[in-house]
Amino acid sequence: MKIKTLIQIALGLSFLLWSCKEKTVYQGNHDPEVIKTYRNSTAVTKMDSLTSVNFITRQKLTEVYELASLFTTNQNDSVMRNILYPQISSYFLDDDSIKINKLILEMDSLQVHFVEIRNLNLAEKDTLIPDSVRSVNYSVRYFSQNKQLIDSLSKSAKYVLKKDPKKFKYEFVFYFTDINTVQEVKDTISSDVTQ
Repeated sequence: MKIKTLIQIALGLSFLLWSCKEKTVYQGNHDPEVIKTYRNSTAVTKMDSLTSVNFITRQKLTEVYELASLFTTNQNDSVMRNILYPQISSYFLDDDSIKINKLILEMDSLQVHFVEIRNLNLAEKDTLIPDSVRSVNYSVRYFSQNKQLIDSLSKSAKYVLKKDPKKFKYEFVFYFTDINTVQEVKDTISSDVTQ
C-alpha cells in the first residue's frame, strides 16, 4: 500500500516539474509593415573589421528569414507574395529560385511565423578581400503563430560582399550565394588514422 502511494506521489511530482518547465517563447520584434520595406541595398561603406561584417551578416540573415516567414504566412495574398518574392531574391547573387524555394518550403512546412538568428560564427580563415566568398555558421530558431518554439537548427550560409562604385567611393553590397544548408559536423576521426 505504501509503495503504491509513493509511486503516485513521485509521478505527481515529476508531472508537476515537467509542466513547470520554462518554454522557449519568441521575444523579438515582428512588424510586418517594417519587414515589407526590407531591401538589399548598400550594406556598408567600409569593410574594415570582422565586427562590421559580423553585424551586416546577422542583419541580412535576419532580413531574408523574416521576409521568407512573411511570404509563407501570406498564402492567400497573391499581391503580397508577388511583392515579397523579388525582395527575397534580391539577397541572392544569382537568381536561383531553387535555393529560395528550398528556404520557403522548409519554413512553410514547419508553419513558421517568427524567426530568430543566433550563434553567428564567421569562419576564422575568411579574409576581408572584396568579392571573395565567405561562410558563416549560425543557428536559426523557428517559432509558431503563438510564439512557441518549433525547432532550432544549425545552419550554414555562403555570401559575398561585392564592390559597388558610388560617386568617388566604393560601397559594398551583401549577397548570399548559398543559404539554409545544414551545418557540417567536423569529423572527429583524425586523417592520420588508416585501416
